[in-house]
Amino acid sequence: MQNDFLTNSLKKLAVFFAVFSSGFSYAQDAAISTTEIFKEIEKSLIFDKESRQKIDFYQSDNSKKKSSFSIKSSDFNKSENLSSVDIVVNDENIGSFDLRQKEKLAYNAALIEQYEVAIELYKQVLAKEPADNHIKFALATVYQRVGQFDQAKSLYYQLLKSDIENQEAIIGNLLVILTEESPRNAIYLISRLSTQNPKSATILASAANAYDKMDNYPQAISLFERAVIIDSSRIDYQYNLAVTYDKNANYEKAIDLYSKILRNASDDQTIPLDQIKKRIEFIRQKL
Repeated sequence: MQNDFLTNSLKKLAVFFAVFSSGFSYAQDAAISTTEIFKEIEKSLIFDKESRQKIDFYQSDNSKKKSSFSIKSSDFNKSENLSSVDIVVNDENIGSFDLRQKEKLAYNAALIEQYEVAIELYKQVLAKEPADNHIKFALATVYQRVGQFDQAKSLYYQLLKSDIENQEAIIGNLLVILTEESPRNAIYLISRLSTQNPKSATILASAANAYDKMDNYPQAISLFERAVIIDSSRIDYQYNLAVTYDKNANYEKAIDLYSKILRNASDDQTIPLDQIKKRIEFIRQKL
């Protein structure tokens, strides 16, 4: 059920709020190299918190206390049919919303794909609360959606170095970006990670995605299958496996898995159920 804020704001024809103001810019760090990102991912996966604390090499004078906030990747996997809503920038209303209201506006703006508005609002909140890891993750996710990968990587990198809880979503998103930028290079890096972490479904699925982008479907299938065995609750892994079966002309396996996904997927999933139904019908006509 939508909260009162969403009901009173986003269902109106226009939502007025301030976006541009002096003194609210959030300075981005310089672009982080792939090597540095990979090293931080590797550290996060190899050592648990207690082990890292014992090794001075992984400590820095500026390291921050671990946040108690747990980030869930599902926070930005929701979608709603709100495309008819217009968000109007009106800088006369500057300061009329407190930070929590701006955070809600930013989240809802992202839901209706008003990404530039979401970015600016999240930056304003982060300028006032620079240690808020939830806002960093939210902003990084929006940057990733619009293809501003350097900005997204910088924020994800900061989150990894802050030693926050639930790093899997951050690492998964970083690996997606690295794969988008260069599948061939990502295969080398992720293969190394998968050797070090053979029971990590996230790493295996990331490697499978990289091989899929290289059109190496048999290898992608093998890795997706292993990821599904390790974490059978991840319906997105099942969907990616079904699509890869489909690409590799393993149509019977594709139909079986597509059908299983239709039976098990809930309304909260972002899996394109209507497209799956149409694809099953198309494949059956071909067989």
